[in-house]
Amino acid sequence: MKFRNPKLFAPIAQKIALVLIAVSVILVGANVFAMFYFDPEKVTQREMEKISKDFYENYFYRNYAADLVGNELKEEFDKLREPGFSRVYLRQLLLYDNGKHADSAKYFNYNGYKCDTNKTYVIFYPDPPYLEKDYHTEYHYDCH
Repeated sequence: MKFRNPKLFAPIAQKIALVLIAVSVILVGANVFAMFYFDPEKVTQREMEKISKDFYENYFYRNYAADLVGNELKEEFDKLREPGFSRVYLRQLLLYDNGKHADSAKYFNYNGYKCDTNKTYVIFYPDPPYLEKDYHTEYHYDCH
């Protein structure tokens, strides 16, 4: 079949090619995002960080610091800066405060990636000036 005016079809072919390239780039980007966002290891890490943060700031710190007055808090936390507080296991994080985060257990057995709740833990290290958000964490995962 012969076109009567080939100059008319050249811009349309270019536009189609640009649309196909744009769609391909969008699909590749969406795939990379999905691989990162829904990666079982990343999902597990995000959930562990979320419940650990809640545990320390809204439960542990409030209960622990409530018993210490004035300079006692600074002295006690100074002693714990290097060794940190004792390990808090995933099992404990899921069950503390009447099972507040029990529904988070599904993220630790996600798409064939399973964590041992008795071997996965977090250690909290207090940082000066020892307010509820002044700390850093060290996570240890036993997941396969």
